[in-house]
Amino acid sequence: MKKWVLLLAVAGIAILPLSMQAQVNSYFPEIWKDNPQLHTTPSTDAPYTIVDYRMVRDFNVSPRDKAQATSHYKTLYKNIKVNTQRAADSLTRLVMSMEPSEALRGLRIRVIHPGGTVTSLNEQVRMIEMDRERKAIVANNLVLEAGCEIEYELSLKVQYDYAGTDYLQSGIPCNQLSFVLIAPKTLDFMVKPGAGLPALQDSIAGNNHYYQLSMQNMPALPNSDLYFYLPQLKRIDFGLKQAIEGKDTVRMTWQKFGEDSYIPFVAVSKAEYKQLEKELQKWPFLKQRIPVPQMIYLVEQFIKSNYRLVEPSETGETVDIISIIRNKQAEKAGFTRLMNAVYYMLNIPTQILFTTSRDSLLMDSQLVYRQLPTNVLLYFPGLQQALAPTETNTRFPCYPSLWTGIPALRCRDTLVAGESKVLTDFIQTPAPPYTLSNITTEATLRSVTDPTWDVKQSFGGYPASNLKTAFGGTGSTPEGRLQVYNAILPFEPGIRKPTEVKAENEVFNNRTLDKPVLLSSTLLTTSSVENKNNSIVIHVGPLLGGNIPVDIPLPPGDLPVQITFPYYQERRVIIPLPAGYKVANKEDFSAEINDKGADPALGFKMRCEQDGNQLRIFVLEWYKKTDFSGSSKAVFGQLLERIHTLQQQDLVLVKE
Repeated sequence: MKKWVLLLAVAGIAILPLSMQAQVNSYFPEIWKDNPQLHTTPSTDAPYTIVDYRMVRDFNVSPRDKAQATSHYKTLYKNIKVNTQRAADSLTRLVMSMEPSEALRGLRIRVIHPGGTVTSLNEQVRMIEMDRERKAIVANNLVLEAGCEIEYELSLKVQYDYAGTDYLQSGIPCNQLSFVLIAPKTLDFMVKPGAGLPALQDSIAGNNHYYQLSMQNMPALPNSDLYFYLPQLKRIDFGLKQAIEGKDTVRMTWQKFGEDSYIPFVAVSKAEYKQLEKELQKWPFLKQRIPVPQMIYLVEQFIKSNYRLVEPSETGETVDIISIIRNKQAEKAGFTRLMNAVYYMLNIPTQILFTTSRDSLLMDSQLVYRQLPTNVLLYFPGLQQALAPTETNTRFPCYPSLWTGIPALRCRDTLVAGESKVLTDFIQTPAPPYTLSNITTEATLRSVTDPTWDVKQSFGGYPASNLKTAFGGTGSTPEGRLQVYNAILPFEPGIRKPTEVKAENEVFNNRTLDKPVLLSSTLLTTSSVENKNNSIVIHVGPLLGGNIPVDIPLPPGDLPVQITFPYYQERRVIIPLPAGYKVANKEDFSAEINDKGADPALGFKMRCEQDGNQLRIFVLEWYKKTDFSGSSKAVFGQLLERIHTLQQQDLVLVKE
């Protein structure tokens, strides 16, 4: 039975005793009553309903907590109604995740039963360790029933952070929600509600500035394979603009972030320069005259193949280039310094981009959120392309595809009156042309009496990068190699019987990503051809439409369709026509769908042609962007429907 998972599913590495106060300094005294009453809610099909959700960010911090780097207090109140017995049986624990910068200040949690009794859950609460230095508070062994309500109030201390995001939406519908940010007059914030949210109420009372938002009936956001979930959630972003300390005013700017972050990556000492100069004399490909794009690729390939990326040690990160060369290993900062220094010495200009990811939050040039940009790119302004120095599974010009086409802070240096200055601005991270990421398949049937297919497949760009990663990892063993083959060969594994499979250029090497991964195979598929009395039926759908399920509903409303990277795909099927036979349903293999315009952003073409005694079916589909909305989204839906039909389509030959 599929379990309903509330808030977060997590496997704890360690369970720690939780020291907490039973009561907290409540911002909501009117809610937490000694004798609470169940809420009356409209009937719904949802297993759970959030009856009330409230968030407070309070930057009035006690002197003691301020001395311990606490920036503010974060308080969450939530009341969750369990609507069905199935939902009650499925929910055996409640998880409240915490960020690394957060520490528990207080918690109270209870269940209000339909009969009116109240059960405290404080004794059933534990803290668990998670990955990436995060923790979670877990209420275990819940015994619930339909109609009950889980109510909790969680108070946290937040260190250092003066910017952040609060999500107002989730996969559970919410009846009533509110957000309040409280700041002393000495702190000036920018608070930005996302699209579709009401305007903020901005007011001053006493020595505090209040930013407030409240609304009713926030719908649930369904999950989908066709868009990135987190960025689509309704949310509020906030960030400190300036702080007044006595007579001094400190302004938060991306320029300051750029200066702090950029200089350590690019500053190279004379001793480091000399040692690196000696080291580069040993790299054989540097003695050749090579075009700049190929040289960029070879440098990245050499470093990622000969230097090991390691986690920071207890003594901190090793960023010294001399030590990195000696030990042939470095942490992320050292890896970036080394690679950037090599390009500098080769007179290949670089700049540094700081960015996020398309499946998370995007940077905002107006709102400074220093913790947000965790991804670093080396950008080559002459080529307007980039690489990810610490992502060992990518190569130029491909870097993690979810980092492409999004805002990034660009940093570079220049001389002003003989003095070096850091310049910053915001640009979109570049993406390789969609034509680089190509997939082609050519399948030839030997004869209608010998259902054996000779197949040639080719993968370039991002598909090639993904395959090289797979072959270099799990595909390095015979069993793992078979798994990779099973994932990319045509037809379902139970239908085909490979008699021969050969791969070429399947791991990262000195061949750039415009040189494709090649796969040649011979597949026996006895069920792909059916000889009947007066006809021959050939199941070509899996060859032309692929095996990936495409019967997926489009995202609702104005939500866009989002794909991982732009690409195009060609499929060619060649079938020998036996003497005395013709195609009965040639029109089934003719189609054209595209986003109307001079340069369609996506499209699908299919045609069927006879050349002598051979029948050739050709299918082309392309996606020049990653996001499709409006009319392009509708065309994407038509394209999915046509491919789904094609996957089940048969070619019928009949006697003339």
